[in-house]
Amino acid sequence: MRRLPSLRGLQAFEAVARAGNLAGAAEALRITPSAVSHRIRGLEEELGVQLLRRTPSGLSLTEAGRRYRSGVEDAFAQLAQATSDLLGPDLSRPLTVSLTSEVGIRWLMPRFHRFRELHPDIDIAILSTYRPVDFSAGEADLALRWGAGDWPGLQAEPVLRFSVTPLCAPDLRQEVSDLTPAEMVEKYVLIRDIHDSYDEWDVWLQAAGADDARPARQLRFEDYSMAIKAAIDGQGVVLGYLGYVEAETTAGTLVQPFDLTVPVKKGYHLIYPEERLNDPRVRAFRDWVISEREPALGRQ
Repeated sequence: MRRLPSLRGLQAFEAVARAGNLAGAAEALRITPSAVSHRIRGLEEELGVQLLRRTPSGLSLTEAGRRYRSGVEDAFAQLAQATSDLLGPDLSRPLTVSLTSEVGIRWLMPRFHRFRELHPDIDIAILSTYRPVDFSAGEADLALRWGAGDWPGLQAEPVLRFSVTPLCAPDLRQEVSDLTPAEMVEKYVLIRDIHDSYDEWDVWLQAAGADDARPARQLRFEDYSMAIKAAIDGQGVVLGYLGYVEAETTAGTLVQPFDLTVPVKKGYHLIYPEERLNDPRVRAFRDWVISEREPALGRQ
């Protein structure tokens, strides 16, 4: 006979392992934290193994808990997939797309009305976050994310590629363009992304022969639109992602002090588990995004 422990205990354990605390697990399971704790203790007693270490600073997985977590998560994922294969996708909930605010504001929203006109029957939820998406937990159906296209286990469709160049307010253009790139770095505030992995300043500075220059000051933002606004207000020089800042450059609120533009390898991708294409709404959104991307990306 198979040795199968309590399903409710397994659900509680998986939820705590994913959330990292009782409160988050309780919210996900829609029960109280004390009920979560009770179920996990019951599971540990049933197995005769301690899965969680309880300390004054919180909960952590034991070595046994870490090993068990992997198997439990895989089992739940297989069960969810088997259920989906049997019953079809759950169409009662909205299609959920996870993205960062800047790609939502600067790329998706200006063209989103076209998707709504094509598919007025699809309810959709837009989740704005910088956190990685846990597809196995059902956090989203698809996501738009910045990167080089390497998301293990996921399909990644390129959507946006960029070339970069510094941009500044018109009042600063003459002052900045009279300097070498290295002198600009040493004199002016560089407006950067708070996440180094999203920032291509170093790529442009290397191409400009200024990679050894030390910035006088740096101003960092998580939201690129806020970084753009700071540059418009003359608070420093921002790295412009051409193909993303046309509204500001066309209006003349940001100008290009140097002629050098440099293509970057990273870009925005639409990512999703391949099996999600069994949901006709996911396939419809994926196909629409592909139709909206730059024609050159379709030839990669």
